[in-house]
Amino acid sequence: MATDNNEIEAWTLQRVISSAMALADSGRYHDFTDIDYALRFERGWPQARALIDEPAMRMALNRRCADAREASLALAVQPELPPPEPLPVEEPEVVERAKPSVIGHVLSLAAGLMPSAARWRPGRTA
Repeated sequence: MATDNNEIEAWTLQRVISSAMALADSGRYHDFTDIDYALRFERGWPQARALIDEPAMRMALNRRCADAREASLALAVQPELPPPEPLPVEEPEVVERAKPSVIGHVLSLAAGLMPSAARWRPGRTA
């Protein structure tokens, strides 16, 4: 199925215009010339200037760039909120030393009954 050249051109025009509007709304570009450069050399559309170089389009892109920059400046200049008050720090509870459990007593007794390495040598019988 052959694609009509008019459809390809219309798709390309639509993509270039929508990309130009998105770049203008980003607030990173100063005016039409910055967007033209970005489209041609960063996005790879060498025909971008021919597609968007009309007085009405230039005005619309310049206006959008200015609005986006003003909006980003307004966000950056907003008064800072005071830092939140720190939560009160509670003193940690002093925990008394835990008393040894019955199992601890049994294990220490069993360890005392076990022969030590100094008293027990391999090959020696009791």
